[in-house]
Amino acid sequence: MADNKNKVSVEIFGDEYTLKSDLPANYMKKLADYVDSKMQELSQKSSSLGVHKIAILTAINLSDEIFNLRRELKRVNAKLEEEEKKRKGKSDQ
Repeated sequence: MADNKNKVSVEIFGDEYTLKSDLPANYMKKLADYVDSKMQELSQKSSSLGVHKIAILTAINLSDEIFNLRRELKRVNAKLEEEEKKRKGKSDQ
């Protein structure tokens, strides 16, 4: 069985990783670059932290970004649904 997954080598916080996924290689590279930038940013703010703690705190910060984006998406979807109901109500009259 052929393995058609994309492979890309990336560097995150000074370590090299090989990512293998169905995702496009350039997208995986962007993800890795984003994680690296967030880890670099955090390490500059708290230079006394070890790599493990920087990775964990970065994961928490990225999770916070995801939760906030999901909350905002729900808010926007609810607003769109409300506006759609208003629009349909006006067209039914």
